[in-house]
Amino acid sequence: QLARAGAFAAWEPDRRKAAWEALRANGDSLPFAPATRDMHSPRVMTPTELIYLDYFATGVSINGHPMHHMRSRLRRAGVVDSQGLRELRGGEPIIVAGLVTIRQRPASANGTIFLLLEDEWGFINVVVPSFLVDEFSEVVKFATFVLVQGRFEKDENVLNVVGKRFKELQVKRLEHNARSFR
Repeated sequence: QLARAGAFAAWEPDRRKAAWEALRANGDSLPFAPATRDMHSPRVMTPTELIYLDYFATGVSINGHPMHHMRSRLRRAGVVDSQGLRELRGGEPIIVAGLVTIRQRPASANGTIFLLLEDEWGFINVVVPSFLVDEFSEVVKFATFVLVQGRFEKDENVLNVVGKRFKELQVKRLEHNARSFR
């Protein structure tokens, strides 16, 4: 995990090589551990892959935000980012997407789930009405990146999206996922 997070960059800048070295140093008895230094020579990771690896290993990245690398495709599909919400009046149908940072299901909310999505600009509050929780259970309870179709609500500085449909945002199939909501 430390190698994935880049903690050994001072000795080995390539995170994959560092992970294999950590396995080798720990002993060749581990499954798939290399017996020699030259057994594994992975390709260099792209900046986008490094960001995703950072989030996988630590939950944060100093190299950028995963949504930034998806934004141009999402924008083409009509997905609004957290900055764009400020320009809306309220009541509009909307599609938003983001990294789920918080899931809350307070006992006082009668089964409603609240999601906090994060994108490269800020946060998006999403309300999952209780009558939709079962239908979209896998996505609203477990997905890392979520695409939400719903209605935008604005009450002074409080901005919410009341969801109607929820879909896991697949990094490889962004445009298809967003367009299938239309």
